[in-house]
Amino acid sequence: MAAKAILALVLSTLCNLADAAENTAPASANSRISAKLLREKFDAGEYWSVGSDGLNYLKMDPGNHELRMQVADSLAWTGRYAEAIIQYQMLESTRLAVRAMIGLANVYRWSGRPDIASPLYRQALKSQPDNPDAIDGLNRVNRELRPGTIYTIGKNSDSLPVIQHSNILAQHWRGDNLALKYELAISTSRYTLSPVNTRQTEVDFSVEHADMPMAPKLALSVQQGPITKAFGSLRLKLDNEPDLNVTIGHVNWGNMAYQPQALLEGLTATQLGADGNVITRIGTISAVYNAYQISDGNQIQDAILHFSPSWHPLGPDFRYFVGLSGHFALRNVPTYWSPQTGYLSADIGFSNEWSLPSGEYSIYAQRGFGVGGEALNSYNAGIAAKRYIDRDWAAMLSAGLLKNQRIDAYHSKYLSLGAERLW
Repeated sequence: MAAKAILALVLSTLCNLADAAENTAPASANSRISAKLLREKFDAGEYWSVGSDGLNYLKMDPGNHELRMQVADSLAWTGRYAEAIIQYQMLESTRLAVRAMIGLANVYRWSGRPDIASPLYRQALKSQPDNPDAIDGLNRVNRELRPGTIYTIGKNSDSLPVIQHSNILAQHWRGDNLALKYELAISTSRYTLSPVNTRQTEVDFSVEHADMPMAPKLALSVQQGPITKAFGSLRLKLDNEPDLNVTIGHVNWGNMAYQPQALLEGLTATQLGADGNVITRIGTISAVYNAYQISDGNQIQDAILHFSPSWHPLGPDFRYFVGLSGHFALRNVPTYWSPQTGYLSADIGFSNEWSLPSGEYSIYAQRGFGVGGEALNSYNAGIAAKRYIDRDWAAMLSAGLLKNQRIDAYHSKYLSLGAERLW
């Protein structure tokens, strides 16, 4: 299989989609665009249109600060962060400076840079100590920036039947440069698939530097039992808009395949992957591709391509999608799922996320329809919650189930409980 060629195709497709997205904006402002119309569109929730048309209108009326704020908010709320940052910064010396500063901080927080967002929230609070948006934003980024200890226990089971019990103790912290993030974890797992019963202990360490070019994230791990092995991966961000990332690594295939026999055989894999998303006027296109060259000589490819419309009739946090997902193997191996005829499913589903002062909550559900290989109908659903009990403690829960009517009917479920202590 030409894994490198497919990876190149995925990267090229995402870049082409990004170029197409940029061309969806009107070429120039015209007489039909007015400040009044843009404000009406903003009130109606047509944020993509306000962001695109508003940029053109502001070229004719650069002193309209109230409209510039609405344009900046619209760009931020539709994921066009780079353009939003420019518009917020242009309001720094105006009467809307504090609002713009909070909007700018929100953009950095949403894009994974709490280290940049924190001083902006603090500066806004110096001018408006009771501003609720700045207070809430600062509380959220402080949770991300503080060191913390997480302990989770979990159980996975499926119809083979494989049963996994796991315990994970993890510590995360940041360096003096808050853009530098570290994590160290120790995990123990017990896998059972009669007559095989095996235990594994793994030590994982990762470091991520958001300020360096391509924001590299290096992950290293050592597996102790049933066979001692070392693994590592490197993730690089090629672009922010569109969001485009690549991953290369040497990974523990027994863990990824969720098969105790593969662990006993000490199977490993070389991974080459890419993922990204492109935001357009009509919606978001997301793609994930991973190719694995396994130590037993087999090759596995996984791919997902989804489209989520920008129209959200049930609220901005309720997203639905359609798309395709596939799993392909060079040859069938009894030790792990490897359909030589392939697996291709057409998917439809939804997700809803709530980010509240009390915590983070999400649900998802997906229905699949077989369109190729051994794929038949499938169902997939799950929930996740992280509830802050007080300033220092949080409780966590995640659960899900999968029913996959392949040639051999398969189902699985998982439950994980945990707690986090911030220091």
